[in-house]
Amino acid sequence: MYDVIVVGAGISGIYQLYRLREAGLSVCLCEAGSGVGGTWYWNRYPGARFDSESYSYGYFFSRELFEEWRWSEEFAAQPETERYLNHVVDRFDLRRDIHLATRITGAAYDEADAAWLVTTANGEQLRARFLVSAVGLLSEPYLPAIPGLADFAGEWHHTARWPHEAVELSGRRVAVIGTGSSGVQLIPHAARVAAELVVFQRTANWCTPLNNRPLPASRHQELRRSFHDIYRACHASPGGFVHRPLPLSALEVDPGERLAHFQHLYDSPGLTMLLANFRDITTDQNANAAVTAFLRGKIRDRVTDPAVAELLIPDDHTFGMKRPPLEDGYYEVFNQAHVTLVPLAREPIQAFTRHGIATTNRTYPVDVAVFATGFDAVTGAITRIDIRGRGGARLAHHWAAGPRTHLGLQSAGFPNLFFVGGPQSTTGNIPRATEIQVDWVTACLRHMAEHGRRWVEPTAAAEAAWLSHVSSTVRGTALEHATSWAFGSNIPGKARAYQLYAGGIPAYRAHCEAAVERGYEGFTFG
Repeated sequence: MYDVIVVGAGISGIYQLYRLREAGLSVCLCEAGSGVGGTWYWNRYPGARFDSESYSYGYFFSRELFEEWRWSEEFAAQPETERYLNHVVDRFDLRRDIHLATRITGAAYDEADAAWLVTTANGEQLRARFLVSAVGLLSEPYLPAIPGLADFAGEWHHTARWPHEAVELSGRRVAVIGTGSSGVQLIPHAARVAAELVVFQRTANWCTPLNNRPLPASRHQELRRSFHDIYRACHASPGGFVHRPLPLSALEVDPGERLAHFQHLYDSPGLTMLLANFRDITTDQNANAAVTAFLRGKIRDRVTDPAVAELLIPDDHTFGMKRPPLEDGYYEVFNQAHVTLVPLAREPIQAFTRHGIATTNRTYPVDVAVFATGFDAVTGAITRIDIRGRGGARLAHHWAAGPRTHLGLQSAGFPNLFFVGGPQSTTGNIPRATEIQVDWVTACLRHMAEHGRRWVEPTAAAEAAWLSHVSSTVRGTALEHATSWAFGSNIPGKARAYQLYAGGIPAYRAHCEAAVERGYEGFTFG
């Protein structure tokens, strides 16, 4: 029997394995894929890359690792990130405890033994005292139920399950369904090589420029010197990024100064438009209207056909209600004669045919169809596992109306089960939030060993209080009425509930630390 089974070899699972091994525990890390990397193993479509600065996303537990790895770009592409994570696994000799091609299908808590019995897809059974889910927020792909797909004679792929071998798009008729982050990254690449490209858009997004750039040797020297400053900046900012909002209101400055700042942010790298803007663009209706109007104008400037530009301007949300996709030439794609934009609100897809996609208006001939339709986010990858706690209670039932946890770390009735990078805890620059959880879980297991405890779980009252607090973090903000995966809105039949935590990383860390300082307040041990 292992001390701990960790599920998922993404950036959080790898770090959890490192910390548990460091604590002297026996660990089995189970990964469904044939390689490590999680998000950066599965999402290998053309254009896949960070929207966090590379150096702010990687690990900080080892200064030597930080200094020896040289990122080639401000926002690294998928192949480089996958190489980085493999380098980490090998550098710290973690691979010997990682079981690849091992998908977990079930887990049942044995109350008498205070242990978890875990079942894999090939029927193998594993036992451990503790079970840690590190399956990720965006890892269970969502494929819409479109009739006729089984009869489609062409190729089709989901961006989150892109083949390892090259997918030939050159000279072919390509359809991309979805214009979220994955679609926005893929579409410019497809447009460069496809004979024809049809983009099916369910809802438009407020995309802002990535403004990526190489990282020269001089910049790396500067980053090495700034190791502690970068880490402190990330942990002091609400989203875990190097950016912080201006202390000013957008309404406190004259219109010219406000416009100049918007333009500066638009020309800057990454998520600066969202994260380094005036402090009230997501909380004050008039401030939000100002930045939204600025971006509306940018879309109209960049798209030559006014009718197409209007289709690309969101009409269901304002800027900041969703995490904006970062783009590189996305809007200019729609100025090209071989590219067609199909707004699904006006022209719904009816079915796949043998050689194309039929809408209510016409049939589009298609050789390759790409689903950039996102994920059953946050909870989907967890609830697809048949997890049963005390008395055989199913976690999927416990979360039927939305996730219920205390501190995003555990759920009542499921002892010794921890979530890292799961619901009600993380948003923004994910590794900076999940390392708080990894360190907390590791410290908790040490605490239990020192005090001879066999199991830990939160109280129902603590779980209810955290649920109320999580809901309060979006109340009165631009997020409150958003229709997005953060609320489960993209999955038919999924209960609407805010699945993340919008209180910011400093506040989240303070809550986790306070619970420990008060004797693990909200948790019971046995």
